[in-house]
Amino acid sequence: MRSEAYAAPPRAAETGAVGIPGWRDELWLILVGAWDGVLRSCYSVTQFTDDPRCVLRIGRGSTRHGVRFADGSEIHAGETIGTLHFWNEQLPPFSRGGPDLRWAATMHRRVLHSLRELARFVETDPDWRDIRAFRGEAALSSRLGAVQLRRVIEQYGFECAGEPASWLRQLHDLGECFTARALTRAYNPNALPRQRFFRPYHDLWLSRATLIARHGARRRGR
Repeated sequence: MRSEAYAAPPRAAETGAVGIPGWRDELWLILVGAWDGVLRSCYSVTQFTDDPRCVLRIGRGSTRHGVRFADGSEIHAGETIGTLHFWNEQLPPFSRGGPDLRWAATMHRRVLHSLRELARFVETDPDWRDIRAFRGEAALSSRLGAVQLRRVIEQYGFECAGEPASWLRQLHDLGECFTARALTRAYNPNALPRQRFFRPYHDLWLSRATLIARHGARRRGR
């Protein structure tokens, strides 16, 4: 899997960063962008499209446990899978007033568009023909409630199937919290007052079969 070359992050004026002199914004963006580039290289995360509306990147990994999906497909421990990562520079930032219906609608459209582009990519790229599932991680707000939370996840075809709780998982989540805090400060600073530092992360799974069925060429044609 090819690694993605690091591109300089957008300038502070373009991200809506507020409250800190401009040169500090620029320095923080450069440092966080460089660290993000190192992480992407380590995890072989790359972009699969140049579309400015896409909010996802992909990588490869292996699953630590088996997962059986609602569509009947199944993957096994140690199997190579695709990994999904937010494309931070292309996520719509919050306004000063926080997330509103316009932001939610924009994010919904971009996630759907990104999944359609992903389906197009895996349908046509022979290197991804044998990938049977994709996994992402997200810190989901518990304020929605379990039922509403599941509905939000399922409308895109994802399923929750986390690994057993352990101190290694807690350590992993803590590292993700530090990274998320730094990225939020760089790319979406208006979200900081609403973001708790420690938030447990959830594994979100999407089988290849469901990706193609919901977002693939036949669905796009209809």
